Amino acid sequence: MARDTLERAQQAYDEGDYAKAISTLKSGGVSVFDGAEPATRQSAMKLEAFSYCVNNQIPECRTQFRKVLDAFPSFDLTVAERKHPVWGPAFEAAKRMKR
Repeated sequence: MARDTLERAQQAYDEGDYAKAISTLKSGGVSVFDGAEPATRQSAMKLEAFSYCVNNQIPECRTQFRKVLDAFPSFDLTVAERKHPVWGPAFEAAKRMKR
C-alpha cells in the first residue's frame, strides 16, 4: 500500500502536479508510511519535501526536511540535489536547525 501511494505521488510530481503529489502522500496518512520499509518511507518524505519546494511552500519544505532528518539522521541529498536553487538551501537550513 505504501509503495502504491508513493508511486501515485511520484507520477503526479513527474507530471508537474506538485499539489496532487503532496495530497497523495498525505491521503495515505502517516500510518501508511510509518509501517513501510525504511527506503519507501524515506523516499516518500523526500518527495513530499521536494513537492513543497517546487510548489513554492518553502517553510513546509524546510519542515519536511527536518522530519526526514529526524527519522533518518544520516539522510543527505546528492551533490546535484544540493545544488538545486530551491530545495538545496531549504535542506541546508533544515540541517542547521538540527544542530
